[in-house]
Amino acid sequence: MRFRNYCIVVMGDTKGVLDEITKISETKPNVLDAKGILIATFSSIAEPNELTEWFVENNRSFLIFDLNKKSSGFNIVKKEIHEGLFGFLKNIDIDEMGEKFIRTIDVDSDSVHVEPKIKPLRNSLKENKLDPKKIEEMDSNEKESLLNQLIEIGLEKLTEEDKKLLPLLVK
Repeated sequence: MRFRNYCIVVMGDTKGVLDEITKISETKPNVLDAKGILIATFSSIAEPNELTEWFVENNRSFLIFDLNKKSSGFNIVKKEIHEGLFGFLKNIDIDEMGEKFIRTIDVDSDSVHVEPKIKPLRNSLKENKLDPKKIEEMDSNEKESLLNQLIEIGLEKLTEEDKKLLPLLVK
């Protein structure tokens, strides 16, 4: 597990994408938002393939880059834009962030289990095919957890089947 600095370019529909980035970011994203294109830089513990899955699930057109000096380069001619997007790289030490995180874990490594920030919620709901009978058998904590998962997916992205389950979850 290690922190990485990323740059994402989202094209087309950018509505709500900043919230999606914030959910997976360990730092406040730096953003340049233009009509039909959004560029953001941020640090995350997620791997590139996990981020790809996250943004594909959120139906985004995007390009994502690991801002590792050994494998990427960047320059924006307008200095204020360059500083706004990439200036944080001078002030952030991702190795130190990782070490601080490890130091905050106060248990032995054999029992440590860290849940990833990104999990394929839609896939887990499909695998655990829910029906009204299963929901009736759930306790209030299980119902609340499922409701939170559906909300995290995004109400606008729920299937018709998911929408039919909502009234049963709030009973």
